Amino acid sequence: MRLIVIKSLSFVLITFSNFAVAKDFEFKIPIIQQNSGNYYIAGALEHDDQVEFLVDTGAGMVTLTEKTFKSFTGKTIKKPSKRIAVRMADGRTKAVNVYTLNHLILGEECDIGPLEVAVIPGASNNILGLDILKKSAPFAIYTFPPSLALSICGQLVPTHNKGV
Repeated sequence: MRLIVIKSLSFVLITFSNFAVAKDFEFKIPIIQQNSGNYYIAGALEHDDQVEFLVDTGAGMVTLTEKTFKSFTGKTIKKPSKRIAVRMADGRTKAVNVYTLNHLILGEECDIGPLEVAVIPGASNNILGLDILKKSAPFAIYTFPPSLALSICGQLVPTHNKGV
């Protein structure tokens, strides 16, 4: 009986302590839940190119499809900063190029700042991974209304740069 009371009390304390902390998030960015149940967030790379990211807490870093990468680099030649091996969701290991970018803006105004992205040949989704979520931690994902709550944004994008 005593063990049940302790477990119940622990659950209540954890639940309420998390609830109190959840209200402290300064930045909330809308996310969209697709019919598949996956969450997507709008963003921009290097201030201009609009990109949609799958929010994936199982991914270690931000990944881009080749199509997305080529669309914002255009005719500019961008050299990889390094080459790494990544483990794909299906368990395979693949060697990919990593590039350093100056800006990732989540939503309309949260500039995360510089980041590394892996470009995955054959990928179908751009992925927002844990590296960015850790950089903005603590964070939370709310299901109603769907939003990504962040404690830190590197800097806010001025309103006049948002195309308003």
